[in-house]
Parts: sequence; C-alpha cells; structure tokens
Amino acid sequence: MNEKRTTLVARLVTAVVLIGTLTTMIPTTQAGPIFNFQSILNVTWGNETQQPLIPRGELRFVTLVITHTVTKTALGGGVLSALTGALIPIHIEIMEAPSWCTATIQQGTLSVTVQPGAVTTVKTTIALQVDNDAPAYSLGYLRIRATADRASLIEGCENDVTLSFLPAYKSLISPSLPDTNVKEIGPMETATLPIRIENLGNARTIVYLRVTQIPKDWVATVTNQIILDEGIGSTATAYLTVIPPKSVGYHNEEQTIEVSLQPVYSDDASKRGEISYQSFLVQSRGFSTPGFDSIIFLGAFAMTLLMVVYIRRRKK
Repeated sequence: MNEKRTTLVARLVTAVVLIGTLTTMIPTTQAGPIFNFQSILNVTWGNETQQPLIPRGELRFVTLVITHTVTKTALGGGVLSALTGALIPIHIEIMEAPSWCTATIQQGTLSVTVQPGAVTTVKTTIALQVDNDAPAYSLGYLRIRATADRASLIEGCENDVTLSFLPAYKSLISPSLPDTNVKEIGPMETATLPIRIENLGNARTIVYLRVTQIPKDWVATVTNQIILDEGIGSTATAYLTVIPPKSVGYHNEEQTIEVSLQPVYSDDASKRGEISYQSFLVQSRGFSTPGFDSIIFLGAFAMTLLMVVYIRRRKK
C-alpha cells in the first residue's frame, strides 16, 4: 500500500514539475498550439420561438444553452488534467437585431470550469419583444455571439449563431370622424357622415363595416369594407348614409345609428381583430310633404293653361 501511494505521489510531482518546466520554457502563446488545447462552444435553444410573437403585447423569454468542451492531443492529456477546475469566462452578446425588435440578455457573462473529457453546460436567457410596426409573419433574426476567453494554456474561441422568429399579426385601427357624429337634417334630406380609419397595425388590413343599430322606418347604409395598406399611418374613408322617415307632417326626431368595425388580416381571413363601434346621432326636423312637389307643379301648369284659354276667349 505504501509503495502505491509513493508511486502516485511521485507521478503527481512529476506532472507538476513537467507543467512548470514547460510553461517556463515555452511561451504561453505557443504552448496552447503545441498541446492543442482549444475551447469549443455550442449554443442551442428550445422551441420558445416556434409561435409568432405578438407585437407590444408579449415579452418572450428564450433560454440559451451553452455547452463547453476542451479539445486536446494525446500529448496534452496529463497537462490538461492538471488544469482541472480552472475558470473560463464566457461572454454572450447580441451582434445584430432588426430595428423593430428589442432583445436583452439577462446575464451576459458566465463561467465554466475545465473538466477534461466532459461537457460543461451553462444557461442564460434572452428577453425578446417586437414593436407594433414589426412586419407580420416576416422572418426576424438575432445574431448571437458566444466567446470563451483564453485561460492559461487553453485557447479561446468564438461561435456565432442565428436565432429566427416571427412577429404575429396585430390588428389595430383608429377610427375618427372628420366632421362630427351629430347631424341635423330635414325629413326630405339625406345625411352623409364620413368615417376615417387609420391603420396602426403591422400588415395590410381589411376593415369590415356593418350597421348594427337602426331605428324603425329609418334607412342607413355604410361602406361594407375598406382596405388599409401595410404600414402605420395608412388611411381610408368609409361613408354612412342615413335617410329619415318621409311621412307627411312635421318631424322632430332624434335617433342613434350604430356601426361596427372589424379589422381582418388581408392574407388570412381567420386572423380577425376585435370589433369596435361608432355611434351617430341624427336629428330630423321640419315639414315633410312627399309627393306635394308634383301636385303643386301640376296645379301651376293647370292654372297657367286656364289663364291662356281665358285670355284667348276675351280677345274673341
């Protein structure tokens, strides 16, 4: 037993002396290539980006898994064993990202310990969010760089990887009324009220409009659909037309007309936004004499004819 311990101690001492001698005789910059000690990094992630990201409505967390190993030659096996437990700093950086994306690494500097013949794993997280103007279903890319620093005789390394993701469609419109939502007309007139709609979403959008509330005996129609081009600020105008009752007599009525608006992704009708509503107050005041115009015209014509006949008879 004592002989075995003596042999083991002798080998350890020899290894220490060998490392010390080599590092003294060979500059550090040359020792790494001789022993071929090289850090190797691999970066992977899960399925966190398989589902599209909702613009401004979601903060998605993506876990990065970084694995580290050290390559060596047969000559460097004993020397690498003596480096067991040495710390190697690892840096994670985002090198490129779309202008409409915000990506933040929660812990940018990690460290691993040298474990000859083993794979060491560390993790960090990226918080990912896309803006309202992120183009719907257009691929976005993050270029991520993992860097292992040089540590003693172990050469450092860099590894660039690309993380792809998709922004989802966000239906967001802003209706406004260039004139007003209150209109006063006579019972023989027609009210036309414009509805201006602006696209605040991230794709070409169709807006469907429908009259959802209309009083009895009133007539109301609205532009059934408009198209908003892709890009914030695109606008289009729909028109609501209201005709009040024309029954004979004096009218003093005030009624509310309601219109619904629903945005829909133009490339996929199944992707629909929330329905919003606009209300309009129409006042009908004044006398209504439907058909009286023609009666008055015929009466005037008859009177004129009678006058002509009367004048001719007197001349005779």
